[in-house]
Amino acid sequence: LAEVGTAGYQGLGMGSVSGIFAYVASGRDFAFGITIFMAQFVSILTAGLTGTLAPLIFTFIFHRDSGQWGGPLETAIQDIVGSFAMVVLSYHVLHWLGPHDIHESDVC
Repeated sequence: LAEVGTAGYQGLGMGSVSGIFAYVASGRDFAFGITIFMAQFVSILTAGLTGTLAPLIFTFIFHRDSGQWGGPLETAIQDIVGSFAMVVLSYHVLHWLGPHDIHESDVC
């Protein structure tokens, strides 16, 4: 499972770059930067995990062609988990760390 470890390092790297960019672009909003970092990390780690396990599962358990079946399943799982991570993590992190008052000058 060296591939999953590599995905973890890549998730830390890309999550850090994305989180720092989000932090700077949002006017130094720490909660937003952390949210983007965590969501990016979870998405990349999930991609590494499904990319590693899908061919093994389809070949040895379902006895199917992993090239034919792995791609659509990997993409679907990565999209669902990535979107879910972004929404759920955003809600919890911004609720915990974010601003609690809404002002008239806030822009959505």
